[in-house]
Amino acid sequence: MWQSIPVILAVLVASFGPVAAKDPQKSCTIKSGGSNATDDAPEILKAFKKCGQNGRVVFEPTTYYVHSAMNVSWLENVDIDIHGTLLTDLLMSYLSGQWSTDISYWLNNSMEVGYQNQSTALRLGGNNVRINGYGKGTFDGNGDYWYQWIRQQPNTSNYPGRPHAVTFSNLKNSAVRGLTFLRSQMWTMSIIESHNVLLDSILVNNTGNWAQSSNTDGADTIRSSHITFNNWTVYNGDDSLSMKANSTDITITNSKFYNGLGIAMGSIGQYKDQFETIERVTAKNIEYYNTLHAFYIKIWTADQNGYPPNGGGGGLGFASDMKLTNLTTTGLRGAAFAISQCTRFSGAPGQGNCTNSEFQIKKVEIHGLSGTSKSTRVASLQCSAVAPCTNITISDTALLLSNGTAAEAHLCGNIENPIGFNCTGTPCVGGSATGEC
Repeated sequence: MWQSIPVILAVLVASFGPVAAKDPQKSCTIKSGGSNATDDAPEILKAFKKCGQNGRVVFEPTTYYVHSAMNVSWLENVDIDIHGTLLTDLLMSYLSGQWSTDISYWLNNSMEVGYQNQSTALRLGGNNVRINGYGKGTFDGNGDYWYQWIRQQPNTSNYPGRPHAVTFSNLKNSAVRGLTFLRSQMWTMSIIESHNVLLDSILVNNTGNWAQSSNTDGADTIRSSHITFNNWTVYNGDDSLSMKANSTDITITNSKFYNGLGIAMGSIGQYKDQFETIERVTAKNIEYYNTLHAFYIKIWTADQNGYPPNGGGGGLGFASDMKLTNLTTTGLRGAAFAISQCTRFSGAPGQGNCTNSEFQIKKVEIHGLSGTSKSTRVASLQCSAVAPCTNITISDTALLLSNGTAAEAHLCGNIENPIGFNCTGTPCVGGSATGEC
């Protein structure tokens, strides 16, 4: 009998693999302190440290009050279930004409993201991370206070220390699903040095309750590849989605954008003598409601004027292989497709020559653009005389004005051999942060 046991084990291993007891997945359920008198960040970090590798972290259907920045960058093979709300809380808010020390805290303690002197309230990274909000999990940035505060500052664009809601940094082979982001402090989501990430069924609503939002991009990709945005809904006043330096193989599908600027490439070319690219961006089945553009590209000039986040210029590189299909617009406010190679942000010094950029735009295709517009311009393409735009295709467009006539203007500057359209005039040449001067 005993002699037969090794034989039996050998058969089991051959048939089913090694015989081993399977450890149950570690699971950590985070308890909220229950009021804004308690900072829940320490308990959240404790749970991630215990269960952030080969485990599960669970946020209950309640409110978590977050008073401090969090860096969760060591994750490995983890499920994160978010059933409740993470509220970036401002305890005292605005009292007796004085801002609370909480805004001062975030300005001084938000974490650098490594681009444009930007910062974040939450850094999350790792491999094989699965985040699910089940359509209920929410990040609330309490942004009205930020929107009101920033308008009182001399620099209202890219203010140092004003944090992004979340930065996915070095996130790989991962999926984020079913989350809602409300009133983000600045950009909602920055995706930096991340690869093979799916972002599915995400709602971003940065409409202020009592203050008008500003610079609240839906998401920005930087030095990242193979990022998929599917089924996004974004309400905001800035870029709906934006691809910045060294963003490659980006896919955007089945999404709706409201009130913002549309899908943006850039800004890019901001860092003098640095070679950067945007390559292989595809967008399909996109609906736009009251956005400024459907798609626009913004490049800095060859002249360096100041430094990031608001100044810069002189960057090198190219944006190539961008294809958008089946785009539907309602009440578009500007040119459906715009290019400006004269980017200038609020507070930046003089812009220099608007047609001298060495950064080149090539191989852009827009097929199937229809709906209504308040602008007669289908396209406003202000390219560089030094590196003209090439292989620009626009076909199958049907944009109507409110009186029922067709929008037909295609304004071109330094476009070589346009495909599918004829240039009808020249674009405005001047500084811009939004694609048209």
